[in-house]
Amino acid sequence: MERLFSYKMTHDRGFAPCPFGGFLTLATCKPQIRLHKNIGDWIAGFTSIQLGKKYNGNIKMIYLMKIENKITFEEYWRNDIYNIKKPNLNSNILLEMVGDNIYRPLIDNPIIWKDFEQIKNLFHNDLENKRNDLNGKYVLLSNNFYYFGSKPLDIPINIMPDVPKYQSGHGMETKEEKKKILFLEYIMKNYRIGIYNSPHRWKENDLSWKYDEKYIEL
Repeated sequence: MERLFSYKMTHDRGFAPCPFGGFLTLATCKPQIRLHKNIGDWIAGFTSIQLGKKYNGNIKMIYLMKIENKITFEEYWRNDIYNIKKPNLNSNILLEMVGDNIYRPLIDNPIIWKDFEQIKNLFHNDLENKRNDLNGKYVLLSNNFYYFGSKPLDIPINIMPDVPKYQSGHGMETKEEKKKILFLEYIMKNYRIGIYNSPHRWKENDLSWKYDEKYIEL
């Protein structure tokens, strides 16, 4: 049975999650979610006070994804189909710089975080980030996602999923079946799969995110 988990996001920069490249990935941050959630589960990210006070305490949804694949960091790096997610810091296009495929295996059959090296990227550049990311062990992937970014979505109160009051490593599961079904049906009925807006922390006047194949032109 598919489950629905929600959590509050402290950052939204196109990195965690990374909605670009034709599919959405969660490869960094939220190690407990990446470790313990399964293919078929739904993950929803909501606004937090840390992300921005402009919402005046109102909780809005930044993205929703259905986990369609769950792979190791080794496969994420070695499989050429995921090369599009490797950040290209030599590019002048921000869209090509924000990829989350940043951990290169140092050996065959890597097991622990020390078996990887972190390549240069815009966001995670220290040992604490590396340990936290790699302790999640897996990368979550989805072609079935809705990313609202800097214009997060208001959810009707009667179908609002259960969202933790504060930060939650595992997220909070919506266990009321009717609420879960009504929420998912509402999203799927009213929105198309894809990217609706730029991330919150995106370079002003940079429109490269609109060139992604999943961009929804309204």
